[in-house]
Amino acid sequence: MDLTSLNIPYGRLSIAATILGLYMLLVQYLRFQRCEKAKSQFTDTGRPLSSMTVKEAHQIVRDLRELEFPYTMHNAMKVSLLKTGSIPTMTRLFVATGQLNEKNASKRAADTEVVLNEVHDREPGSDAHLLGIARMNYLHARYRKVGKILNEDMLHTLGSAVVDIIRSVDGHEWRPLTTVEKCAIGVFHKALGDAMEIPFSLLPSHKTGWTDGGHFAREICEWTVRYEQAVAKPTDSTRVIGRRLLDLAKFNVPAPLKSLVGSVVVTKLDEHIRISMGFERPGYIVSSVAAGILALRKVLLRYLALPRPDSMRVHQLNRDPDAATGLWTVNFWIAHPWYVKPTLSHRWGLKALFVRLFGSGAVPAPDGQYRESGYDLWTIGPAAQEKRGRDEMEAIFAGLKGLNFAGQCPFHA
Repeated sequence: MDLTSLNIPYGRLSIAATILGLYMLLVQYLRFQRCEKAKSQFTDTGRPLSSMTVKEAHQIVRDLRELEFPYTMHNAMKVSLLKTGSIPTMTRLFVATGQLNEKNASKRAADTEVVLNEVHDREPGSDAHLLGIARMNYLHARYRKVGKILNEDMLHTLGSAVVDIIRSVDGHEWRPLTTVEKCAIGVFHKALGDAMEIPFSLLPSHKTGWTDGGHFAREICEWTVRYEQAVAKPTDSTRVIGRRLLDLAKFNVPAPLKSLVGSVVVTKLDEHIRISMGFERPGYIVSSVAAGILALRKVLLRYLALPRPDSMRVHQLNRDPDAATGLWTVNFWIAHPWYVKPTLSHRWGLKALFVRLFGSGAVPAPDGQYRESGYDLWTIGPAAQEKRGRDEMEAIFAGLKGLNFAGQCPFHA
């Protein structure tokens, strides 16, 4: 045997290993630049985290949603919405109003996500951002006034968003959140809670005040988990609404896989939440495989994936309204394509092809069945409220405009 011939494959292997090593070093160098840049706003200048403004916090949170962890951040929002089905006071209201019946559940879920995305993704203090809050406040106001939505439930809804963001990223992403990022999440949600007129008197430091966003985030997370453990109990309404929300999550999944996908979704819930909504405990194999996939994804992203460039931001909402109609559209859907513009990619892209082949077949179409032309923030929501609330919303909008909360720190205004 000619031994020199063995040098060829070893030589190629050495070259491949060198290229891989250099690539991994490049990933290592670039991967943390974005979070280091966010930290440098405070560490390099000596600024305390207590001086972080709402606009600064929003930019950090927006980068997390659109660049760093888009999948996990938006999945965290969906988990928070699913968990509302475990709170009896909320589910009784859903049943009484019929807002999550089989006919309108997908639109109700789409409307909720649209308003939340408007609040999270638009520039703080902009008209679209304030209109999103105004619409949300209007839709909640009459139920809060008569005690059908409790202050505790409002605080829990806000706190659940913070809990699920921090848990999801720290547990499943390629790196945990930094202290600066957790502060930003706290600052953003404190300001949002103030704008939604959510009382924080149930939190321990409501009298003495919070030192910064990180302090607030820790307290609201601790309170939220305790509240869930105390009130999330199985009732007829939690089982009905829980099942309906889970059905939406697996709506376009092939029939043979619906049960499996449902079990995977349930692995993301705490035990008391799962019991409250009447879901079966996922089997050991399902839980292990789901955890293994997440662990593998974490490693691949951490060591082999270059960071997402700014040009590839994940936009849940389109940045500008339609020039002719003034209506806004979205880029993603779960069950039915509400407010998704019927572009070529939306009608025949991978998502659309999957839905056509294995799901309901409902893709964006010009006939407007799912209001593909877009939504108006003045009217979005339950059908009974679409033509109501203009005067109330204008008053709320004007009040929010006058606060100018976006340009300051919500703890040290």
